[in-house]
Amino acid sequence: MPTESSSVRSVLRGQTVVVVGGNRRDGALARLRAALDLAEVIHCPTRKSDASSRCFEPSLHRLGVVLVVWVLGLSRTHHGEHLHQRCRELGIPYIDTFRIPHPNALLAKIEDLRLLDALKHRCTQNLARSLQSIGRAS
Repeated sequence: MPTESSSVRSVLRGQTVVVVGGNRRDGALARLRAALDLAEVIHCPTRKSDASSRCFEPSLHRLGVVLVVWVLGLSRTHHGEHLHQRCRELGIPYIDTFRIPHPNALLAKIEDLRLLDALKHRCTQNLARSLQSIGRAS
């Protein structure tokens, strides 16, 4: 019988995760991508001095995004509030953390927050969006 951790891994496989906030840490981002077999990890750095939270908005609308990770501490509070609100509106599961998480820590947080069903639902939404895009292109 598969564990919840292996189920989360299989749902994330081939998908896109957006990390918002903090400084870019190429090693940590690459570790997430490789360990979870993600198609892509998009990092949107923010600073407390950034006036607008709109810089990360386009990344939320990319096809294949199944999870948003908010890195606390180096960003304005209203950026996180805006991000969380947009994720709720778009139906994207959302996690906050103090640093770009290690893959095992991310899996544990997903399990703790019981986000597996939300991730599956988001994958279904992405598949429907993808099929609609193909239908329009034909």
